[in-house]
This record gives sequence, structure tokens and C-alpha cells, in this order.
Amino acid sequence: MESRRTIRTTEGGLVSGLIIVGAMIAVVTFSHYSTAVHIHEAHGIYRRLYYFPIVVAALRWGWRGGLGSALLVCAFYIPHAFGYIGFDPAATLEKILEMLLYLAIGLLTGLLADKRRRALFAEAEAADDLRLALDEKAAMEAELVRSARLATVGRLSAGLAHEIRNPLASIKGAADILGDDVPAGEPKARLFEILKDESARLDGVLTRFLDYARPRDSHHEPVRLLDEITHVLDLFRHEPGVARLEFSAGDDDATVISGDRERLRQLLLNLVINASQAAGTDGVVTVSIRQNNDRLIVAVADDGPGFTGEAMNNLGTPFFSTREGGTGLGLAVCLRIAEDHGGTLVAANGPEGGAIVTVDLPIEKGVT
Repeated sequence: MESRRTIRTTEGGLVSGLIIVGAMIAVVTFSHYSTAVHIHEAHGIYRRLYYFPIVVAALRWGWRGGLGSALLVCAFYIPHAFGYIGFDPAATLEKILEMLLYLAIGLLTGLLADKRRRALFAEAEAADDLRLALDEKAAMEAELVRSARLATVGRLSAGLAHEIRNPLASIKGAADILGDDVPAGEPKARLFEILKDESARLDGVLTRFLDYARPRDSHHEPVRLLDEITHVLDLFRHEPGVARLEFSAGDDDATVISGDRERLRQLLLNLVINASQAAGTDGVVTVSIRQNNDRLIVAVADDGPGFTGEAMNNLGTPFFSTREGGTGLGLAVCLRIAEDHGGTLVAANGPEGGAIVTVDLPIEKGVT
């Protein structure tokens, strides 16, 4: 729609410009032809008035417009200059030089107008480039500040999590020992089970956080990602109350990449868990894998409510979660693992609802 409006505006400006220049030439020519031969001063004025449409055309359309309007002026002036229609009483040499000057002024003014137009265009491009550079600089500075804050918080929290883990292990061990002395039917037995379960859950949260804050060194080896997806889905299907799982693979499903098998499995497991929680027990989670040139694309889609705008803006931010009771570390860990393998992780809402998380991993040549 915008391009059509621009075309119409350009065409309208061209037509109006042609009408103005044509009207100026016509008025001066009519004045020439209708003025008596003996009025020398009037003919001299009219010859100079021809410069106005030539300059206007040159300023609007460059050297082509200036030269074209000058040729048009000459075509209209020649019959009058040499007595074919009326007669300009000026000397022949003067009239010839005047017409040559029309052409020179049209060409020169047009060239200067083109040069100025190119300079303005270059200035506009430079201003746009500078604006983009400033925007990128501001974004990089904001990202550096954010990264520095996250790094500081990460180091502090990692140390705190490590200190919490030691007494937590003691609490869980004590609960195990004390729980052995309580018969299964007594009310206290249930309390000990809650204590052990919550201790285990908190230990899992601390483990995931430590994996994010202080990722271990990756041991890369040939990994057939299709096998890892199959393994994760097989494990997940035995969990009670999960969404229905569907899987599809492309023609190049045997592609092997170089990566850390355990961390890639963790990436896939986190994505499937998040998708299942979003879809609910009656929902559907679809996992697909395909090869695109030298990239391997894994997509995990669900038919849940999709990502909110706030969730999209905070994708990968640790401790941010829209799910009640969520730690906000699942996608953050997934993003870290994808980046550590030279890949990307992109989240989006599906065209028909739900969410889609796509992981793009590089295929290294020679890995078999």
C-alpha cells in the first residue's frame, strides 16, 4: 500500500512539473509571437524569460530535464528567430548564441542539481547509518550492563547455592534416617515423605541453577540427534499426566553432529517438559527434526496458550517464569546449551496458536 502511494505521489509530481514548465514555455513563446517586430526591448526580455522554465526543469529533473527543456525552447524559438512565424529583430549571431546559452545553462544547472541531489542522498544514508550505529551501540551497552549484572548475581548466587546444598544434603539424610523408624501408616510418615520430596526438588533446582551459572566443560563427540530425541520421548512417555507426544523426521534423519551428548539430551528434555506443561494433559506436543543445508533444525511445538509478550521479551532471562512455581531456568539453560554448541534458540507463537521453540545447530563436516 505504501509503495502504491509513493508511485502515485511521484507520478503526480511529474505531471504537475511538466504542466508548470510547459505553461511557462508556452506563455513566453506566445508573448514572442504576438509582439510586434519593432518592439526590440520586449523581444529581448522574452528571450531572457526562457531561462526560467529551463532552470526549473533542471532543478526538478537534473541534466536530462534541463537539456530537454532547453531543446524544447529552441524548437519553439527557432521559427520566430528566423522569420518563419513572426520575427525577432535581434541580430542572427545574438540569437544563435542565446540558444547555445539555453543549452549550456540547462545542462550545467542540471548537473549541479544532480550533484546536490546525490550529496543530499549520501548525507541521508550517512545519517541513517549513524543512527543505526548509535542504536546498535546503545543496545550493546545495555547488553553489556545486563551481562555484567547477571554475571555478578550469578557468581553470588552460585556460591550461595553451593552453601545451601551442603546443609540440604544433611537435612535429606536426616529425614531418610528418621523416616525409617516411623511406620508407614502413621501421620508422621507422610510428613517425612514430604520433607524428602521437597528436599529432592530443591536439590534439583540448585543443580539446574549451578549448571546455568557455572556450566561445565563440554566433551564433544559424534551425536546422532535423532537417537537422543527418541530416547527423551521414550522416557517422557512413561511419566503420568503428560501431553500426547508426536514426532516427525525429515529425509536426513541420520545426520550426526558434534556435541556434548548429555547436555544436548538435557536441552531436548527441558524443551519437551516446558511444552508439555504449557499444553496440559489434554494437549499435544510435536517434536520434529530436519536438515537445512549445513544446519540441523529441531522444533518443539505445543498447542497451549503460547508465549506472552512479556515472556518473549524475557526469553532466556534466568529466574523469569510465567508459570506458577517455575524456576525460570529451563529456557535459560536451553539457550546456553544451544549457544555453547554454536547454535541458536528461537521462540515464537504458532500461526494457529500455541508455541514453537526452534533450535538450530550446525552440522560439522567430517563428523560420522
